[in-house]
Amino acid sequence: MTFNELLNDAIKYDGEKLAYSIYWLIKNGVVKGTDRSKGIDWDLVNHTEVRAMMERNELNLSPIKLFTIPLGEKQHFLVFAIDEQSAKSHCFKEIGRAPTKIFDITNQLDKSFWFPEKNKYQSLRELKDEILIFPATAMIFEK
Repeated sequence: MTFNELLNDAIKYDGEKLAYSIYWLIKNGVVKGTDRSKGIDWDLVNHTEVRAMMERNELNLSPIKLFTIPLGEKQHFLVFAIDEQSAKSHCFKEIGRAPTKIFDITNQLDKSFWFPEKNKYQSLRELKDEILIFPATAMIFEK
């Protein structure tokens, strides 16, 4: 896999930090986009500059994150949103109360759940990819 392919995958699968790290490597001439990405020393990346590029949003990314809001009685309200504030607002609109706690669980996007209405298992990432407008409710589930 080349760095260009890895960069495309990082953007496609919401790997924002990975995308910016690869972008930094290419932009600063450490690697070429056509180089093989295997065996790269990630310590070559200037993480301070990567954070600054992320804050400036140089790649114009707007990754959708996954948030969970505990509802009590082991129930959780899952929301796809660009940030915590929009997830909180969506929760308030949907259930009529402001959440007291909210957690970013974007690293759980590849968990799968059974969706009886679709009669199949589906990952949260696949579910997110079907949604056109955000913020959006992913599901309410019981732990």
